[in-house]
Amino acid sequence: MIAFYSDMAKFWAGDPYSLIKSGIPSRVAAVEKTIQPYLFDATQKNSRNSRKLEYSYFMHSPHISAYSELADLAVGRLKQGSVLLLLPDVKDVSRMIAHLKKLSMACPVFRLDSSLTRSERYASYLQIANSEQVLVLGTRSALFAPINGLDSIIVGFEKSEQFYEQKHPYWNVRDSVFLRSNIESTNLYFTGYVPSAEMAYQIEQRRVKFVGQKHTLKTLAYPQAKGELLPDRIVSEIRKSLSQGTVLFLAPRKGYANALLCAKCKNIALCECGGRLLMSSMTADPICSLCSTEDKNWKCKWCSGTNRYAAARGIDRFHEEIGRAFPNLAIQLSNSPNILEEVSPKTKIVIATPGAIPVAMDGYSSIVILEGQRFLASGSSTYEEMVYESFFDSAARVKKNGNILVVLDSSHPLISSITRWNPSVLVKKILRENNDALLPPYASSALLRVPITDAVMLRNGILKSIKDGRLPISSKVYLTENESKNESRLLINVPRENREDLANFVLELSRKRAISKKSFISVALDPYVLLG
Repeated sequence: MIAFYSDMAKFWAGDPYSLIKSGIPSRVAAVEKTIQPYLFDATQKNSRNSRKLEYSYFMHSPHISAYSELADLAVGRLKQGSVLLLLPDVKDVSRMIAHLKKLSMACPVFRLDSSLTRSERYASYLQIANSEQVLVLGTRSALFAPINGLDSIIVGFEKSEQFYEQKHPYWNVRDSVFLRSNIESTNLYFTGYVPSAEMAYQIEQRRVKFVGQKHTLKTLAYPQAKGELLPDRIVSEIRKSLSQGTVLFLAPRKGYANALLCAKCKNIALCECGGRLLMSSMTADPICSLCSTEDKNWKCKWCSGTNRYAAARGIDRFHEEIGRAFPNLAIQLSNSPNILEEVSPKTKIVIATPGAIPVAMDGYSSIVILEGQRFLASGSSTYEEMVYESFFDSAARVKKNGNILVVLDSSHPLISSITRWNPSVLVKKILRENNDALLPPYASSALLRVPITDAVMLRNGILKSIKDGRLPISSKVYLTENESKNESRLLINVPRENREDLANFVLELSRKRAISKKSFISVALDPYVLLG
């Protein structure tokens, strides 16, 4: 593990001690007395070093729980040795444990995440270190678990933002598991519905094998003619599905109206601070999205009109409109912070946002994706990846004879991709665009957060370093400012093959600024969102 911490610190341009805080839980002396030390046979480790490693990406199938597929994969790999299963958050770990309880496990299962108390976490850590063959389930920090005879690391739902550390040195799980695999000769398995751009690049380079089963889903597209929530032809299909079971509606955002317009002149309503005004209901007073100030007597600043128009509709507004379209039916909402785990048997309609879809025991008779173009209206390729993931995730919940109804133009490649259960066209589009713009995965990035007063001087220094050859001549530097936080953000992009040069450069930059007692800069290599 010492070699792993050292490689991680070098790769992420940090120091080992920051990583140790993430990996090793706080000591509880009383717990140590209850643990029996175990001596691991070193010859087993040597025999693993000579084997051929398997790196694979498993695409989840429709009509079956992704957790069931993960459980089957983990149990299958346990025959070869210990397994580490990493999941995005605590809820995912709990669901996974519930699935494993249905199976007959021949080896101990340990949990390692923030749901445990300090004593429980330390005890679990020591038990893992003193066991020969185990299955360890945890969130991102479980990557540092000292597992004996580790055969495989499984990263479930590899695209999740939860796999990115939010503190220095801002490491992520997907890239870090390759470092541990190189040291301990472990197999790597990634799962999800649509590969991330980085994973798609690894698949394209044939370093990772794509594994997915062929399926055909009945997917129908219904374009909006005049911005209506439910196009005319879709209503009859929904009624037919309601007679056969529960229907899921996927909404792009929560809230009621995420923007307020004047109904007369259509100007957007803004607060004195410049923030957008929101509405929690049609009769509620508008509230500022930034300072939360209520405008009790709102009127348009341009034409003095008082009639409101709710724009950027959210799940609460959809609830009203869907309730009117399909009256006298039980409806449940699921969105943050009130996320449902399961659907009530009497419920006929579920309206949810991405990431908050509850489990329907028999599956949904139909999946309706509302305002498909709203989902896709973003300039960020990372957000676009997550939208595709959420579409496939929701489509996977449908019954075998159910329909996927998408409010989107039929010519969009997303429709045929879901029908064939093959996201290759979507992913290749993202790769092509990112390659043209020198963005990840064809580039490596460093995001520097600095005080506004130092930003221009630091940017000029970086540009001089590029001119002097310390960074590749093809490197690009971008500067943005956030005056509300008194912070500027510098983004450095270099070709992928020069990542090590970039890591060494920003590490040396941080050290020199610390020695000269200049203002602190935060450095994140390959962040989840560029300039986000």
